[in-house]
Parts: sequence; structure tokens; C-alpha cells
Amino acid sequence: MTHPPSGAAAHPLSAWFLGPRAENAPVWTELFDHIFQDYIHWRRNYFPADPWIVGRLRRRSPEHEAWLDSLTGHLDGILSELKYHFPMHSPRYNAHMTSEQSLPAVLGYFAGLLYNPNNVTGEAAPITVALELEVGRMIAGMLGYDPARAWAHICSGGTLANIEALWVARTVQFAPLTVRDYCRAEQLAFPVRLPNGTEAPITSLDDRTLISLTPAVAGGIFRELAQHLERTRGLSPTAALGQVNAAVAASRWNIARRGLGPVLAESGLRPVVLASAAAHYSIAKSCNVLGYGEDAARLVPVNARFQMDLDALEATVAALRPEEYVAAAIGIVGTTEEGAVDPIHRIRAFREQYERRENRSFWLHVDAAWGGYLRTLFCGAALTVEERFELDVGLDTPDLRTEEIRWNDPETSAAFLAMADSDSTTVDPHKMGYIPYPAGVVAFRDSRVTEFITQRAQYLGDAGLGVGSVEDPVQVTAMGPLILEGSKPGAAALACWLAHRTIPLTSDGHGQVVRVTLLNARRLERLLTRHRALFLKLERERGTEPAAPSPFTFFPIAEPETNLVCFVARQMTWRDGGLVPAPASLGSINRLNELIFNAASIPGARSPHRLSAAQPFFISRTRFEEGQYRGATLTHLLTQLEIGERDYAREGLFVLRSTVMNPWHSEARQAGMDYLYEFVRFLHRSAAEAMREISPPPAP
Repeated sequence: MTHPPSGAAAHPLSAWFLGPRAENAPVWTELFDHIFQDYIHWRRNYFPADPWIVGRLRRRSPEHEAWLDSLTGHLDGILSELKYHFPMHSPRYNAHMTSEQSLPAVLGYFAGLLYNPNNVTGEAAPITVALELEVGRMIAGMLGYDPARAWAHICSGGTLANIEALWVARTVQFAPLTVRDYCRAEQLAFPVRLPNGTEAPITSLDDRTLISLTPAVAGGIFRELAQHLERTRGLSPTAALGQVNAAVAASRWNIARRGLGPVLAESGLRPVVLASAAAHYSIAKSCNVLGYGEDAARLVPVNARFQMDLDALEATVAALRPEEYVAAAIGIVGTTEEGAVDPIHRIRAFREQYERRENRSFWLHVDAAWGGYLRTLFCGAALTVEERFELDVGLDTPDLRTEEIRWNDPETSAAFLAMADSDSTTVDPHKMGYIPYPAGVVAFRDSRVTEFITQRAQYLGDAGLGVGSVEDPVQVTAMGPLILEGSKPGAAALACWLAHRTIPLTSDGHGQVVRVTLLNARRLERLLTRHRALFLKLERERGTEPAAPSPFTFFPIAEPETNLVCFVARQMTWRDGGLVPAPASLGSINRLNELIFNAASIPGARSPHRLSAAQPFFISRTRFEEGQYRGATLTHLLTQLEIGERDYAREGLFVLRSTVMNPWHSEARQAGMDYLYEFVRFLHRSAAEAMREISPPPAP
């Protein structure tokens, strides 16, 4: 399939989105009409000799017009209801992980919606299946995989992508046990490469060793066996593949046929899935769905930056019981709550060390549902992610007026670059790809994994089960037999394809969008950190009050690694001209933050109390609890807030959370509207009102 060049360099960022006030509406209207008129032309000319079935008389009939009147009434009603929807397109929305959608993404989805292709197979979607495969190669390249060897596809979102990645890993890990049984039955001397680099006959290896081979060896073991049969027994490729596939079908280790329970009972092994305490809930859900059980999710403590603690990871692995094996280790690039980036490069290095020392390996999965698109900054020419921001022109202290803000320390860079060495990755185009829902992606470094999971469906195509070729690359013509979903919208593939063709996944393409969000997240964090210096100025801006509230300020929980900013408001007191923490119970601190959240959110779209149009800013929240983050992990934050670990263990900590992914903040500042500073002013006013409720001034 050939396409015109993208020409992305000719388009500024401001042309890529509709705009907070629909500034680009004329071109959107023109292009939507162009798509629909083209679609009408296609329908009318596909079979031009066919009759007009809905004639003019029928279209003018009372029944016809009455039904259209009813439809219009219901449509107008629901359009009115949709006005209660949150303004996720606006720079005022700093709550959940959603924002603007790019113009090409929306146009692509609309065009696909009209044709309604089902990407379960190329027979139902002759165009968009090919586009989905191309999108898979685009995303694989963005992640650092070799697009010619990788396999990636679109799914409903990060949850399903994580489940599928662990599903594939589970299937691949048991393949070597099937090969061992076959070789023993056939008295075949088949050597296998061990994680420490040595070789051994597969017939001599026990279950624990075989289930802990490297993913590369396990993923290629069926093809290697077929080639071995060709060399040593003179079989033709077809005959060799036939024997291998027959052995797989009859194997006692075939999880797809026998189920995980009998297979684990046969081996006596127990799986463990390693992830940080900040892992998304879909990891526990994956363990549940795959039959591991949620107890198999072994959550590793995090450090003060909410990244997986490598010392804790090593200790967790060292403490595994003899029957336990690592089914997968999961590194997170952009935790859901804090946007933290796990040290993927150090997890990779630990795996290499584990291979050398223990002669065992494991599947490495990266959950980059949130942060995956930040890797565009590492694709193409280097893009400097730094800027000097004017924090507040009203401050008298010169060093507080401007500050250099940069993103990307060496550890973060190394983590992003190491994503290329993972075995699978989850990334969500419908998050930081600015694509309409639903559009998640799961990517595998090695496309041979598809040979482990193919389901036979005659009506979808002719693809058989098992290994299809000894040397040829995997050929995909139907999605359904290879994935967990069945029917799926081709519109999502078209949306991703058009967006990534016209806004390439490079540092000077999509990287421009994410760069803006990273810098503005850092700027918000600086404004919150400087709040105590801004306190009196913000009080003057708030207006004179009969009795000023007790002072307060905001504590960011950590310097943001992506574009999520989490922070906690706390009561303060004046000392030597500055603000320092005041005596306050954890209950009162939590109550303060709950009241701020209530002021910056709406309970529901049809809230009887406030309309979304009357809400100036939006925020989200989370709660840290001992069961997830131990007090010892949060020592630095708890010390800053002067909260005791026992109090935290008993009550937890209410945390405010802002997602700064709107692409318009910087351009809005150039137009004279500093939404981030206004957001801090709003937080200040909300906190002041909350302080009045918590500590009302004494009666005169």
C-alpha cells in the first residue's frame, strides 16, 4: 500500500487540534463535509444501475416525517445533556488522562465509522486491517523494536493489552517443556541455549530450568526444533513442521488445551508476576483472568520517586521459594497515579545478572499505557526539552521571576531507551496519542509469538494452528485468530494511521506535542513549590477579607517524570517571615485536600449542585494507603508534611492529582492567558475557603 508523504513539518502544532474555543472549526467543518460527501458519492456510484429504493414520495410521507421529527427531538435532547460533559478539551481541565483529539485522528475515525469495517479479518476489512498492521509497525518503531520483526496490534485499551502480553508470555514459557517431552520420546539430541550462555541437551533439563529460559530462546524453540529435524533426520520442512505441530497439540504442557491448573499440578511450579506497588489494577486482573490468581501478583515497594525499588526487586526474587518461578516482571513507564517511570534499564540489567548468576530468565513487559508516546522524543533528531519560564512577574525577588525548567535526566533517558529490550509493551494511543477511544496497543518484540496463540477459525481465513514456516517471517491476514478480542473497529486503525502518517512519531512530529506537556507539568510543579513565596500576593489577588484564613501551602509529592503532578495541601504558620508546617492532624490535612477536590470537581454529569460550565478548573485525586505504599517508602514525603508513619498507616493520605496533557498551555500564555497560574490561584482560593470550614475564625 503506497501513500503520499506526510509533510508534517509544514504544519504547526496549532493546526493539529480543534482548539479550546473551536478556533479551527471552519477547516474541520469543510473536511467532515468532504468525507461525508465522498462517502455519499461512493454509495451512489458503486452499483449505479440499482434502483432508488427510498423514493421522494416515501421521504415526504407523514410516517417518514413523524419518525424524523421524533429522532430530531431525541437528538436535541441528548445534545443538551452532553453540554453537562466535562470540558476535557480545555486547558482548564487538569483531571484525568484525557484531552484534545487531533484533527487527523478524528477525521480518520469518522471516515472509518461510515464504512464500519470489522478488523477481525481482512475479508471484513480489506483496507483497515492493512492499516492496523502498518500502525503496529509505526508504534513498534517508536518503541525501539525492529518493525520488520515485531508484532503489534490495536486493542480496546491498556487493560486488555496487559492481559494479552501476560497471556502470550504464559504460553511461550511452557513451550520448552513440550519440546523436551518430544525429544525424549524420539531420543533426539537437541541442544538448547541456557540463560547463562552455555548449552545443554534439552532432555537433561528439569521443569524449573526450562520454564526459565530466555524469552528469545523459548519463542524460537519450535522453529529451532523443526530445523534440527531437517538437519539430523532429513525431513522436509513440511514433514518437520507437521511433527512439531502434532507434538504441540498432544502435549501435556499445552495450556491452551489442558488449562493452567492441570499443567501447574503436573510440574509443581507456581507463577509469580513482579510489578511495583504503583502498578495499574489491570495487573492483578490479568493474574486473575489467566488463572495465576491475584496472589501471584508480587508487588515490589517503590522509592521516594514512586519508581520500582531495585534493591527490593532483588530481595523479592531472592526470596522466591523453590517451586516459584517468575512468570513476568513488569516495568511501568508512567504510573497511573503519579506518572513515574520505572528504571527499565536497571530492571534489564538485573535480568542479565540473574541469567548469569542463577541461569534463569523471565519475560520483561513494559506497561507504557501512559508514557509510551514520550518515546517519540528519542526518535529522530535530538529534541531539547527545556525552557526558561516566567513564573510570576509580580514577585520582587528576581530569582523567583524566571526559572529554567527541563525534563529528562540521564536515568529517565536510559529507562526510555531500554524499552527497546523488553519482550512486550503496552501503549495507549487514546491517551497521549490524542486518538479517540478505543485505541490501545500491545506490541511484541518478536512476531514469532503469534505461532503460539493462533486459534483456528475457518470462516476468518485459511491460517492453521502452530508453526507455519521454518524460516519465513510470520504473515498476518486475520487479526481474530491471534488476539483476545474478536470483532473490533477498523475506525480505530484508520484514526491511528492518519494521525501517525501526518504527525509522525518522531521528535519533530508528535514529540512537539508531548514536549509542551512535559514542560508545563514541570512549570505547574514549580508554581506549587513556590506557592509559599506567592502566598501574600495571592491573598491580595483574592481580595480583602474580614479575617484572613490560617495560611497553607502545597507540597508536590515528587518532581514529575512525565506530565502528572500530584500534590498535597497542608496547614502552615508564619515563622521568621516564612511559612512552616503548623501543628495539624492527618485527619485535618486529608479533610483540607478533600474540600479542595470537591471545589475542583463535579460529582456527576447531571449534578444538581453545579454545572460543569460553572466550574473554572478540574482536578482528580487518589489516596495513598499502607497496603499499597508502605510508610517507610513515603518517609521523605511524610517528613515534609510532618505526618507520622503510624497515623499514615491508620488513615492513609488524600492526594490531589493533575494531568497536564492539554497541548494549548504554552500558546495560551502567548495569547495572554496563563491557565496554570490561574489554576494555582483557583487552588489558593479553594484552599482558603476550605481552611475557613476546617478552622473558622473566632467570633468578634
